[in-house]
Amino acid sequence: MVLQLMNEVGFYVSTAYGLFLNYCCGRPWYSRVSPSLIVGALPLKKSWDKWQADENITHIVSMLEPFEVKSFVIGEKDAVKQGIKYLSLPVRDFVGVPTFEQIDAGITFINSCVQSNGCVYIHCKAGRTRSAFLLTCYFMYTESLGVDEAIGRVKSFRRHIVFRSMHKIGLENYFKFLNDSKKSESVTS
Repeated sequence: MVLQLMNEVGFYVSTAYGLFLNYCCGRPWYSRVSPSLIVGALPLKKSWDKWQADENITHIVSMLEPFEVKSFVIGEKDAVKQGIKYLSLPVRDFVGVPTFEQIDAGITFINSCVQSNGCVYIHCKAGRTRSAFLLTCYFMYTESLGVDEAIGRVKSFRRHIVFRSMHKIGLENYFKFLNDSKKSESVTS
């Protein structure tokens, strides 16, 4: 009960802080990465119709935990009503690291969007860690980038991303997993 209350309070405080930085300091709510990729913060209902029209968003990858999908956030039901394909990959805020299965599902979903000439909005609460983590893995997978190079690529579009030690370890583990997979594929070929 106490942990749930702390999570709720933390959610609203950090969301308010993000809104403050957006409105008062000009920090972008989302960042265009390519014609098919956008990484950002919560898809807010009050702004969503304009964002979707301006950016031609056809897919959403949400990294939110279930309790973070509030009435003012576009969730799966809202997306489906609007004909948007939606993938939920819940990861704990601040300290969570996506599993390899979540990363694989996210990359597969993003690739399906890219191949259909769509545009995917990859988001978490602030667009700084969970969504940036998935995008970093996407670049490691699709462009064979190393960890630091992939992080640098994401930072070139969204300079305020934050990875803590557990996230860096998770990215290094995913990079090792990719390299081990490539080695085993070349041995079996």
